[in-house]
Amino acid sequence: LAGDGVHVNVSGAGIAAAAPRREEAQKFLEWLTQPEAQSMFADANLEYPANPNVAPDPLVASWGTFRASSLNVAKAGELQPLAVRLMDRAGFR
Repeated sequence: LAGDGVHVNVSGAGIAAAAPRREEAQKFLEWLTQPEAQSMFADANLEYPANPNVAPDPLVASWGTFRASSLNVAKAGELQPLAVRLMDRAGFR
């Protein structure tokens, strides 16, 4: 939608229900939210850090701030199969 903001990619992590080392996995996920890990991840991927207390890479910072789109990411995921079928029908490659 015009003027609604910009698209935001979502990165996430979780623990599989059958994970054999759940406690270690939980500790790892908690570490990922800490400034050290957020800086490493954001700098390596040129992404804005999820932790608001971590400064982005200087290149990313030079892009300035943004307003995220209000698009419901879960709804977009639900509609993805339909979008792919429409692109296939239209011959989009």
